Amino acid sequence: MAVQLTQKTWLERVEANRFDAWTRDQMVKEMPHTYFPGFLPVALMFLQGRFVDLGFENLGLAADEYRKIMLAFGGTGLCIPDTRMRMRFVYPHAEVEPTDGSETATLPSWWKEGVLVINDQGMPTWVGKRVRPDQTAGFDHRDYQDAGEGWTPA
Repeated sequence: MAVQLTQKTWLERVEANRFDAWTRDQMVKEMPHTYFPGFLPVALMFLQGRFVDLGFENLGLAADEYRKIMLAFGGTGLCIPDTRMRMRFVYPHAEVEPTDGSETATLPSWWKEGVLVINDQGMPTWVGKRVRPDQTAGFDHRDYQDAGEGWTPA
């Protein structure tokens, strides 16, 4: 009888392929550059776009906390504060799902401030207040309104 090995998470599949350390690190580093297909809960609709940079590196986290968040995102999921939802990378996109208790980290309360979302026309639909200026170079922010943790088109 053959034993079938199944990897449940994207990170498990990456590890099973035995990529060299540099390639694996680059793949993990790119996970937060994604998109969310399908329907999103109303509170997370700002994530709807052609390209989403979750901007975990913009949150000012300590190295160990940043790594924990990245591994949870590529693993069993990352809890979204004030919801019973999680997000996780499933390649080539991310999904929002109900939590199931297997999550290994929770986003900080200010996580939306690091997010940048671009629409089909290449224009930002969400610019978190911690998004770096080099990420938005060339965009005219004068036509945006303050939405709390970020800016949206007016």
